[in-house]
Amino acid sequence: MPVSRIIRHPIDIVSVLVVFCALSLQLIAFIRHWSWYLVVPIFFLVREVNLVEHNHMHLAIFRSRFLNALLGWMCHLSNGVPLDSYKLHHVVNHHRFNNRFDATGRDWSSLFGFEGTRFPNRPVGKTYYVASFPFLAHGECLLWFLRSPTSKLSRGFIVSMLIVSPVSIFLAWMNPTGFITFFVIPWVLILFGMGNNNYDQHRGCKMSNSYDSANNFLSLYYRVLSFNVGYHVAHHIKPNLHWSLLPRYHETLMTSRQDYL
Repeated sequence: MPVSRIIRHPIDIVSVLVVFCALSLQLIAFIRHWSWYLVVPIFFLVREVNLVEHNHMHLAIFRSRFLNALLGWMCHLSNGVPLDSYKLHHVVNHHRFNNRFDATGRDWSSLFGFEGTRFPNRPVGKTYYVASFPFLAHGECLLWFLRSPTSKLSRGFIVSMLIVSPVSIFLAWMNPTGFITFFVIPWVLILFGMGNNNYDQHRGCKMSNSYDSANNFLSLYYRVLSFNVGYHVAHHIKPNLHWSLLPRYHETLMTSRQDYL
């Protein structure tokens, strides 16, 4: 059977392997009681898992609904972020309102949804934003789920929690220290790291149109090692475009818009 009949874009074999390798390494470290400092390389892999999950929620990797759900559960256990709450916060809310926080829309991750801020040139301070991000982001998602308990996203979130929570409780019972070291600590770092990344991707933008509402980061890390997440303007304009196609689309935008950057 051709790979393309299972995976939409064959290059995403890499994405699946990243998730499998990260979660496997976390479990091996947990089972074999590795030293605490080995969480450092594990964290970098878990960061890659978060990027895979970001791409997966925009454009499902598999053609099978079950395989897509399974990959989401693996991402959830590895990086602590349920796929459906991530999709609600990032795709349904952030991409729709893109930093607006007024009568026309409320982006839960807006840099301007705080006292003393002014859109678009006076954002909240980065330290406070990053410190509050996990609570605001997940708090808003939980409120939305409570208000829409029968929605597809709510059902997906509940199923993911019903699968991942018992596994987490079992792991914590088996080896509390290992679970905290190789799972909880990466989860916490990812949650605050998401706020840090979102702040950098949107601070200092004129916000006058879609071409100046995000920042690009085109270093080797943000291109080759981060699934092209650095092409952030292109991603905001076409959020469902596969990550492997972003560089070409970025070049198209550069050609068509002289004031793109």
